[in-house]
Amino acid sequence: MKKQPPIFLHDPRVYEIFQDIAACVPNGTKFYIVGGAMRNAMFYYYFDKKLPQRDYDSIIIGDHKKFIANLRKHGFAYGRIRRKTQAVLKRAKTKGMSGDDLNEFVFLDMRWEKKGNILQNLKEHTAFTMGGFGIEVHDLFAKNWISKVTKMPHAVSDLKAKKLVVNAVDNKHNLFAALRFMSVGFKQPSKSDVEWLLREFKIASKRRRKKNLKKLYNYVGGEKKAVKLAKKIGVDLKALLSS
Repeated sequence: MKKQPPIFLHDPRVYEIFQDIAACVPNGTKFYIVGGAMRNAMFYYYFDKKLPQRDYDSIIIGDHKKFIANLRKHGFAYGRIRRKTQAVLKRAKTKGMSGDDLNEFVFLDMRWEKKGNILQNLKEHTAFTMGGFGIEVHDLFAKNWISKVTKMPHAVSDLKAKKLVVNAVDNKHNLFAALRFMSVGFKQPSKSDVEWLLREFKIASKRRRKKNLKKLYNYVGGEKKAVKLAKKIGVDLKALLSS
């Protein structure tokens, strides 16, 4: 069994930041890393391959106000999103760092609830079954961290098989997410799942579509590749975006 920590902690600067994050969690509160960061950590664990990492989706169960206050004392600042049950906080990987290079910051995209169950939360918010993983922040530093991961049913088997099975459409742009995964070797979703993703995508705002389209192009290597991937699942990307 591998003894290394999750892939995102291999950077000593990020490791130090997460030690501070763990120290900021109030007594009686739990803070879980979920979403893309954990999916990528599990993918690396099984395949020794890195997937692009942007931010850290996370869930606070308990006293979010005190936790955020503690983070602010440890160098975190608010990002652009600040809502009733969600906020983004960021901290530079190197002290004194400033500017627009997103890779030089740790972004925590946090949701919270006073009480809850991490497995139920994963079931309600995870887009694809192969991403249904969560871990409490203190457990990231355990030698056997892999055994501490909360897993949705089929999460491990679908990740190992690189299957895209829709669990919930928590983001109306998950159609683009499917194309991004296909670009790194995941199998295309079923016809019924594609129809589900399309229905949600068509009610998304056009402003958000443009932002997520740019993200898609950057990820897969340009417009031509994105159009080609979309055709594989029977989607005319240009016609869809102009509708």
